[in-house]
Amino acid sequence: MSHWVYGIDSSYDELTPAEAKKLKDNGIQVYAQCLWTGGEQPGPRIISLRNAKNAGIPKLVGYISVAPHHGGAWHIDQGRAGVPDDIWAALTKVPVDVELPGLTFGDHVVPALNRVAALSKPKDVYTSYNAWANYVGNPTRPPGTGLWNALWDLFPDFDFPGLRFGGWLDGEVWGEQWSGGTNVFGQFADRNQFRSDAFGLHAAPSVPSTPVPVPPANATQWLAASQLAATLTLLFTSRQRPNDDLRDKIKYLIQA
Repeated sequence: MSHWVYGIDSSYDELTPAEAKKLKDNGIQVYAQCLWTGGEQPGPRIISLRNAKNAGIPKLVGYISVAPHHGGAWHIDQGRAGVPDDIWAALTKVPVDVELPGLTFGDHVVPALNRVAALSKPKDVYTSYNAWANYVGNPTRPPGTGLWNALWDLFPDFDFPGLRFGGWLDGEVWGEQWSGGTNVFGQFADRNQFRSDAFGLHAAPSVPSTPVPVPPANATQWLAASQLAATLTLLFTSRQRPNDDLRDKIKYLIQA
C-alpha cells in the first residue's frame, strides 16, 4: 500500500534559500515548478528549482502547459529551453499541464507526451476532471501515462475514485492537488499530496500544519494581479469563463 507525502507547486513566486529550507524542515518532500505557462517561461523557474535542490527537498518536478496556439511538442520545447542540464536531470517528472479551452488530444496532448518521452522523462499529465472531460472530450489516456489530478476540496485525501475520468486507473494517479494558491511557509503555492512510491520515497510524514497567514501583497504580486486582470478581460470579451485556477489566483491577489 502506497503512502502519500506532502508537496507544493509554484509558478511566479521566487523560492528563496530560506523558504526552501523551511519547506524541507516542515515535511515538504516534493517541490514542483512551472517551466512554461503556455505563453512564457516564469522568471524565477530556474533559481527556485536550484534553491529547492540545494536545500535538499527530496524530489523536484517541472510542469509544462500546452495552449491552443501551437502544437504540443512545441510547448514542451519552450519549457525545456534554458533549463540547465543538471536541473533537468534532477526532475523526477515533467507533466504536461492540460487545463485550457481549445486543446485537442491529437494536436496538443499526445504530441506533448511523446516529446516529453523523447526528452527522457516519463509520460504524465496534470489536469482536472473539468478540463479533461469538457475541454479535451474525455479521451482515454495513452497507456503508461500517469496522472496528477486537481480537485480543490481543501482536504488532503484521495478523491479520484469518486470522480474518475480518462481511463486512468486509481494506481496510475500519483498526485492530487487539493488547494489553490496559498502561503505555505512563505511561498505562494498550490498544495498537493503525492504517492510516495511514484517518487521512490518510503516515509509517510503527516501533512504540515496550517500555513501561516497570508502577508500583504508585494510589488511583484500587484504586477501579477494586473496581468491576470488583463487575461480575465480577454476571456470576458470572448464570452468565456475563467477556470478555477485563474479565479483562485485573482481572489488571493485581491484579498492580499
